[in-house]
Order: sequence, then C-alpha cells, then structure tokens
Amino acid sequence: MRDNLIIGLDIGSSHVRAVAGRQNNGQLDIIATGKSNTSGYLLHGNIVNINKTSQAISDVISQIETVISGKNKDYYFSSNLSGNHIKVFLHTSTKQRKNPNDAVTEREILELNEEAKKAIADKNPCVLHRLPIGFRVGSLPETMEPVGQIGDRIEGDFMVVTASLDKFELLKKALRAAESEHIKGGNLYFSPLATSSTILSAEEKQEGVVLVDIGSGTTEISIYLKKRLSHATVLNWGGDRITEDIQIGLDISPEHAEALKIRFGSALHKEIDINEIVMIPGIAGRKPSPVSVKNLAIIIEERIKELAAIVLSEISKVTDPANLRGGIVLVGGGAQMPDIDELFQRTIDIDTRIGLPKADSSNPSISDEIKDPSFATAIGLVQVYFDQLNDVEEGELAATQEEQVSGNNTRTGSGSSKPPGIKSIFNRMVDTLMGGSEDAGEYDA
Repeated sequence: MRDNLIIGLDIGSSHVRAVAGRQNNGQLDIIATGKSNTSGYLLHGNIVNINKTSQAISDVISQIETVISGKNKDYYFSSNLSGNHIKVFLHTSTKQRKNPNDAVTEREILELNEEAKKAIADKNPCVLHRLPIGFRVGSLPETMEPVGQIGDRIEGDFMVVTASLDKFELLKKALRAAESEHIKGGNLYFSPLATSSTILSAEEKQEGVVLVDIGSGTTEISIYLKKRLSHATVLNWGGDRITEDIQIGLDISPEHAEALKIRFGSALHKEIDINEIVMIPGIAGRKPSPVSVKNLAIIIEERIKELAAIVLSEISKVTDPANLRGGIVLVGGGAQMPDIDELFQRTIDIDTRIGLPKADSSNPSISDEIKDPSFATAIGLVQVYFDQLNDVEEGELAATQEEQVSGNNTRTGSGSSKPPGIKSIFNRMVDTLMGGSEDAGEYDA
C-alpha cells in the first residue's frame, strides 16, 4: 500500500485538473499532471453536459496515463464533489449506559456511531461524510478520547456532509464513463476536506482558520476551530461573476473579458497607473478599442470586496472573527488574482494568505506548475488518501502494542493500562462514498 500511486481528480466549472502522486518518506511526490477544459459543461459545480464532462475527464486521465509507468498495472483516482446542493450540518446522538460506573469501551463508541449512522441515513439519502468531532461522557468535558471514562450516558457530535442524490449519481456516471482500462474510480470527497489536507497546518486548524476556495463557478468556505470542521458552505459565486461584470462594465465580449482578467487583472485599483491602456481587437477587421486597466481593476476590486463581506458573514455565524488566529487562506484559480490577499485583509481586517499545496515533484518539468493554488484540491485528493492510510496503520500499531502489553486481544479498554488508540476506532467511522464501499481510504489495489 505504501508504494501506491494515487491520482487526484479535481472537477471544476472551468477545468478538470489531475495529479498523480505517491508518498516518499512522508512527503508527497507528484510525478504527473493533467488539465482539460470544462467551460460550459458544468454550471456552479453541477454537470449540465454529461457527455462532454466525461470526455474532459477522460482526456485528463489519458494525459496522466502517458506519463506513469507500469501500463499494465491498475491505478485509482480520488475525485471531488461540490456544488450548492452540498449541505453540512451537526448531528448529535446520545446513548444511556446500563452501568455508569464501568469504563466506556470501544464497543460502546462503535454502537453510538452505528446509531448515528442509521439516524442520519434515514433522513438523508446521500451521505458523503460523517465525521466524529467530539464526545461527552456524563457531565465530563468534551473529548476525542472517551474510551475509559465513566458516566451515565455518552453523547457524540458528528459533522455530516450530504449531497443531492441525483447530482451524486450523475457525477458517478460521468466518472465511470471516463475510466480507462487501468485507471479506475476510487474515493469521492467533499472538496474542502481534501483541500485542507495539503493547505492547512494542524496549528492553523487548532487556532481557528477559514479556507476559501475560489473557483470559476463556485466558492467554498470552510471554517476550522480546535482542529475540527465547524462550518462549511458552497456559494454560487466564482470568477465567472467577475468576468461577467468586466464584460458589461467595459462593453466587450466574454472572451476578451476573461482574457483581460487573467492577463491584466488586479484586486487593487490604486496600484494601477491611470494612463495604462490595453487595446482590444475589433470585430471582423474593425479598429481595436482602448480599455483602461485601472477601470478593469476597479470592477474586480468591487466584486472581491463583495466576496470578502460574504466570508465575514459566514464566519460570524460560527464565531467571533477575532478568534481566528489562523486567519483566512485563499486557494483555487481565483486566488491567483494579484493582491487578492491584501484586499481581503484590508476589507475585513483578518490576516489573509494564499495557500500553496504542500507537495514536491521528482519530475522537474512540473515542479513549478504544482506550486499553484489552483492545484490545491487535486493534490489534496492525493494527500487525504495517504493521511487516512497513515491513520489506519498508526491505529493498528497502537492496538497491537496495547495487546502485547496487556496480554489480551479484546481491545475493549477493560484490563489494559491504556485505552485503545482512538484512531483505530475512527478510521472505521469516517464515511466516504467510493463506488460501493464505505471504508475510508480503501482501494481495490
């Protein structure tokens, strides 16, 4: 398993981006990348043309396939799911205990988990993730290590991510149609959970941080407090909205508006000389027309201020912005806009940085390409697989060591000097939809 090559497939409203990576000495090594256009095939993250979406995914897989070695070996990809149909909410389950003076066992935690799983599934036909974020035993404080505690009841909090079943099935259909002979579908993740694995540090998640992924059709906002996902939402707001404003404000074509945004756009108009002009080609041989780069920046700045205000509003639903010592981290294609981090910080007075993926490449031709916020989700989809694999192995090792010390293999927590490692429990509790299996991090390799 350690030598696995995993492919991360980020399906966005303007592009599909893919990376192939493996883990070397704890570091992620990206050996190949791919990119294909999806403009017009997805709207706000939702598929509107399944045939062309499948073809775009297939094109990216073919790009990866030409680079990786071992053409007769099967490889697997992790892909993402986004869109405003995604819902994130808190679910709490409570279980009364028969013997409150006995130590809580691993079995009780698993039973509580199963009850929560059933209750959530009964009301939601498509559950992407069910993440345990805290437990309370009796009147004791919240903990992530309830095994061994004593009390009359156990209460568990779970962060639940659900999706529209129709949209989920449509994506699965597109992915299946795009599979090649040796590259098959594997895990499916809610985008921010994958992206955070390569962008956010453990310290940032502990101290409070907001991850803002600005795509062409959607923006995903996820808030972490005390290492846990506390809130997430997907907005029908993206770079395409800025392009539309440029088109209308400067009276130019959508193609010229997008090109101007990419080549000359800036989030701070005060940094632009008032005399800086760009000539836009005329239609059918007509004379080119001048466009003020400063006016372009004014349009962009106003739209990004609007987004910053929305982010502040989402933060205020969860916590005081002053509690976010980790600040705001911007990723996605929209984070490439010059000075966008400075504008965010000026607008809502929260420290802001651009998030770059934590990955290197043994392939010198792509080593610079992957150091880009637009590759954050694709690389995160690879990283989160290895994170889960590491958790499984650490949990199994901890359990084995405990059995050797205590002389038993029941792993119930009674009679051992130390309760079972919570990771050995939780690696069975994180639901991830993967073509028929719900065991997170599991591939058919």
